Amino acid sequence: MKQLPRFLQVLACIFQIVAWIFTAIALIGLIATFAVPGNIEAFLASGAIAGQDFVINGFGTTVISGQTITLDIVRWIIACGAVTMSLTAMIFRNLWLILKTLKGSDTFGEGNTPFTPDITRMVREIGIFFIAIPLTELIFSCLMHLACGNVEPYVDVSGIMTGLVIWYLSRIFGYGQQLQSDVEGLV
Repeated sequence: MKQLPRFLQVLACIFQIVAWIFTAIALIGLIATFAVPGNIEAFLASGAIAGQDFVINGFGTTVISGQTITLDIVRWIIACGAVTMSLTAMIFRNLWLILKTLKGSDTFGEGNTPFTPDITRMVREIGIFFIAIPLTELIFSCLMHLACGNVEPYVDVSGIMTGLVIWYLSRIFGYGQQLQSDVEGLV
């Protein structure tokens, strides 16, 4: 699989690094909400984000004009954003490792084929991470509803559907791996 463009591997690595950086920024922001809550509450009370969406990695809430968002809601959204962004980073990490393995530049690569146990496992993990993102958002939105009261729980099922498709593809990779080992056993 040497014909894969190198830029795909570089792009996956860049997206992984950016996702980890955003995870770190979200964690720093979460710590800031506890370290200097007065400054953040003053900013929220100013109405600067009234009528805007407050969203991190697809999870958030809309601030209705004339209302303010509370510090507790900000903390929940930032915490959920950090978790989902780390899951996103893991998706790109696995993609990067798959591409690295297919290029033959990884130590656990078993040749020039995508039908290896490691690649099958990483594709399955990508599917699991895709499923975990909307489930994490649903859990956080339910917890926000319980803690703050005025937030409606929701989940975007497209991530679950994407994860299921990728998980099913990993099963196909596993079958391909089995067929390949059977063919190699005959030769």
